[in-house]
Amino acid sequence: MTRDKKPLAGKRIVMTRAVEQAPAFFQGLSDAGASVVLFPCIEFVPPVDFRQLDFALERLAEFDWLAFTSQNAVRFFRSRQRDLNSARSISAARGPKVAALGAATAEVAVREGLAPDFVAAEARSGPEFVAAFAPLARGKKVLLPQSDQAGDRIGAALAESGAQVTSVVAYRTCMPESPDGAVLSSIRRDGADMIFFGSPSAFRNFVQIVGRVAAKELAGNSGIGAIGPTTAGAIREAGFTVDFESSRPVTDEVISGMAEYFAEKGRMKAHR
Repeated sequence: MTRDKKPLAGKRIVMTRAVEQAPAFFQGLSDAGASVVLFPCIEFVPPVDFRQLDFALERLAEFDWLAFTSQNAVRFFRSRQRDLNSARSISAARGPKVAALGAATAEVAVREGLAPDFVAAEARSGPEFVAAFAPLARGKKVLLPQSDQAGDRIGAALAESGAQVTSVVAYRTCMPESPDGAVLSSIRRDGADMIFFGSPSAFRNFVQIVGRVAAKELAGNSGIGAIGPTTAGAIREAGFTVDFESSRPVTDEVISGMAEYFAEKGRMKAHR
């Protein structure tokens, strides 16, 4: 493969999510020539208490829509169904329709046997999903499986639009118990061309692990990348600069956007 086909050749990218959580993204970065440094700052685990989710699963047929706003929500929802031996096809006549935020979530839903009836393909955030989905949800019963850290903004916004929303915790978003000290030392020593964050939680955990002063120093020496507006907003609210924000959270578009970012950065250096 030529350098033109490896647009990230020579670039050192710190990935703050585990490979198993984003295998296509990891592979895409590697194929584009990037040197990927794995420093997971986030992990996803089942709820401590399943009662809320199980209660909703027992009454799944009562809902008109099942709304997924993340890939993990799909995975953990389906996993719990399998654990309960109740992984019936959602497309059955009495089952709810399925809505998904973005193409990536929709793709996982298809793989899990939950082919969406509605995809907010251009949505990059909760508010954008609500704006697209609200007309279909109005007057309907909507089940919203999400992270324990998701908050109630999406559910509340759908409720304001006239939907009857039941939000349930399908998984927990946690900090890794033992961050890799050797990798952190290498990041501090060798730096990076970009530290990329796929969620506000990953960014907050990174700052907590590294320390705010050190995180500021690393951010100044390396570019900070964000997968979309929600993550970028959280980074800016914390007082950090976002150097690159993907137009959409789709692997090919994130990587092509990174390539253009570095190319433009190179052009600016050349004209100094």
